[in-house]
Amino acid sequence: MQIKETKLSFKSGIKQRNKTNRFIIHHTASQDVPASTIHQWHLNQGWSGIGYHFVIRQNGDIERGRAENLIGAHAGEKGNPDSIGIVLTGNFETGKPTTAQMDSLVWLLKDYLFPKYGVKPVIGHKDVMATACPGKNFPWEELRERLEDDEMAVETKIKVNGQVLTGYILKDNRSYAPVRALAEALGAKVDWDDKTKTVIITK
Repeated sequence: MQIKETKLSFKSGIKQRNKTNRFIIHHTASQDVPASTIHQWHLNQGWSGIGYHFVIRQNGDIERGRAENLIGAHAGEKGNPDSIGIVLTGNFETGKPTTAQMDSLVWLLKDYLFPKYGVKPVIGHKDVMATACPGKNFPWEELRERLEDDEMAVETKIKVNGQVLTGYILKDNRSYAPVRALAEALGAKVDWDDKTKTVIITK
């Protein structure tokens, strides 16, 4: 799988996100629409552009929304500063995500985001704001089962130059460390090569 770059144009003034503590799931409560359409919706509301970082279409395509390192506009003042927003197209009050959408969501979390940011809580929009999003039919149990290894992770601390970071040891003794935070604590720069799926760390 891969993330489709959309190259959307945003208004200025979006701040960088200093920490990533959770991943927040949404539904569009609409028909299947591309990131570009959501981008225009949010521009029409006077926002800087699409508030979600990723859009997962009904055919399983993952489209880039707002730049991953910027604060989103998807979960209110309490949820936006420390989270990455993921929206699945569709209305899960009346329907359910497609199999392709769930496969892509699991890949995005386990194979792309967890390795970059460490294993973090995966929650719904409704967990941080008064809303039904991502809908009563969103299959949380299925998602938890497919993320089971990661949800059973044991939290551990990593101390780097006096800074304490959070890592995780999984039930099969695999471990996750927050690559970006770890590298930056050591004074390095972290980049991501999407073509080769490689984290690039440079001094």
